[in-house]
Amino acid sequence: MHPVRRQIAPKIHYYGTPVALLSTLNDDGTPNLAPMSSLWCLGQVAVLGLSTRGRTFENLQRTGE
Repeated sequence: MHPVRRQIAPKIHYYGTPVALLSTLNDDGTPNLAPMSSLWCLGQVAVLGLSTRGRTFENLQRTGE
């Protein structure tokens, strides 16, 4: 007897605690690295957890990247 296999497409997939850094450039051109707090996918969109109180968030707002 063969097991039944079914491909699924979950609406939400949570990865837990990833090991990743976000890199941005400060306004003076120096590099900035910040850890991500979380990552999850909603359909085809990946969402990154990031504090709004750090330099990285300021850099992302300034550059639009």
